[in-house]
Amino acid sequence: MFNKVRTEVHTKLDSVFHWDYDVKSPQLDRLYENAKRDQWNVSTTINWDRPIDREVLDMSMMPMFQTDLYRSMSAHNKEQLARKFAAWRLSQFLHGEQGALMVCGQLVDAVPDLDSKMNAAAQVFDEARHVEGFRKYITKLDKIYPIDPTLERLLTGIMEHDRWEPKYVGMQIVAEGLAIAAFRFMQRETKDELLKELLEYIMKDESRHVGFGMLALREAVRKLNGKDKKDLEEFTFAACDMMVTKVDDGVARDGFLSGASVFEEVGISMADIEDEMHRNPQWQQAENDMEKQFNSFLFVDTIIPCLRQLDLINDHTESWYKQLGVMEMASAA
Repeated sequence: MFNKVRTEVHTKLDSVFHWDYDVKSPQLDRLYENAKRDQWNVSTTINWDRPIDREVLDMSMMPMFQTDLYRSMSAHNKEQLARKFAAWRLSQFLHGEQGALMVCGQLVDAVPDLDSKMNAAAQVFDEARHVEGFRKYITKLDKIYPIDPTLERLLTGIMEHDRWEPKYVGMQIVAEGLAIAAFRFMQRETKDELLKELLEYIMKDESRHVGFGMLALREAVRKLNGKDKKDLEEFTFAACDMMVTKVDDGVARDGFLSGASVFEEVGISMADIEDEMHRNPQWQQAENDMEKQFNSFLFVDTIIPCLRQLDLINDHTESWYKQLGVMEMASAA
C-alpha cells in the first residue's frame, strides 16, 4: 500500500520526574476530570453497521463541480472521485492523529509538572481512539493514502525538537487547530451521517486538547526570555507558514498538495486539469477562494487568538503573519 511504511525520528529530550503530588493547577485538574468523564468507545459508541452514503462528499460544494471536465465524467467515476478524495483527506487526519499520539507520549516524559503530565497521558488515549476511528472509517470507505509531505515535515519538526514548549505549540495549537478547522470543513461537506457522528465525537476531544495546551503554555511562555522566546516565536511561525500554499513562478509549494494524485485514479491527468484551468480561469479562482475560506477557519477561529494570548504574535512577530496573509483574514472576520 505504501512505498514507505515507517519513519524514524531521532530526538534528544530530557525526561522529568515530579515528586510533589499536590494539585498545582485547579484548572488543569478540572480538565483532567473532564477527560475521564468524556471517554467514548469507537467500537460501541458508534454504529458501524450503517453503510457509507454513496455521496460521501457533496461535490456540488466543490469548485470542480461547475467545470466541463467534471460534467464529462461518468456517474461511476464521479462517485469514485468523491470517495477517493474523502479517503485521501481522512488519511491526512489519520496520520496527524498518530503524530499527536506520539508527541503527547513525549510530553508525558518532558513536561515539568504533574498536572500537565496527567493531562498529556489522558490525551494519549484520546489520540489512540482517533487513530482507531479514522482507520476504521477509511478502510470501510476506500483505502489509506500516504502522508502528505507538508504534514510529515510538520510532525517530524515537532517530534525532533529538544524542548517541550515548541512541542506544545506545534501540536496543541497549530496541529490541533488545523485538525479542528479541517474537521469542521469536512463535516459541512459530507452527506454521510456516520462520518458526521465520528467527526463530532473527535472534535469534542480536540477542543479540550487546545484548552489543555493553552493552560499549560501560558505560564511557561511568560517565563521564557531572550533566545528561548525568540526560538519559540520562529518555530511557531515556521509551523504556520507550512499550512499556507504559495505559488512561485507558477509552481505551488507548501500546503497540502498530494491530493492531486487522486484524480489520476479516475482517469484525469494533471494535463487535463491544467487544460481545464486555462479554459476556465473561474475554476482556479474558485479553488483559491475555497482555500482562503479554509485558512480563515484555521487561523481566525483558533490559531491567531491563541497565539495572541500566548504573546507569540506580538509587536515583533505580527509583521511575519501579515506577510503570510493570515492577519488580513482575522481583520475581515
